[in-house]
Amino acid sequence: MDSLGPKCQALASLWLWAEAALAKSGCTDLSFNEIRQSSIPQEWKDWMSAKLMVTDTTRPSELFGKVFTEYIQGLPASITTIGGSVMSEAWCCSGKTGIIGLVLCLYWQAEYSGAGKDWERNIERVEGIFNTLIATPEL
Repeated sequence: MDSLGPKCQALASLWLWAEAALAKSGCTDLSFNEIRQSSIPQEWKDWMSAKLMVTDTTRPSELFGKVFTEYIQGLPASITTIGGSVMSEAWCCSGKTGIIGLVLCLYWQAEYSGAGKDWERNIERVEGIFNTLIATPEL
């Protein structure tokens, strides 16, 4: 993330705060079945499954950036509202199948699909998600 600039470094810091907040919620890693049934992009699912099996995974295709943009922009606006729907998202947990996937997907988008304006908007959306998690009173 260091090579992607100060905005990504700040996002990584927010991720750590959000991860710590989620750790208090008792949410744990997803099961293989939960991963399979989720609506997240397939390459993210493959990465999650590989992490559970402690194996390597393949790099995403060049089209991943478009797929991730469609996914992240298709999330309800209420995910960035305190008391909203962010906790209902499958990836809204700590650990290897949790919110770290959002950071990973942004990295993949920058590394393999070219960053661009979609990437910048996606960073802002993920930043909003992390800020919401940090500010959620029950966490």
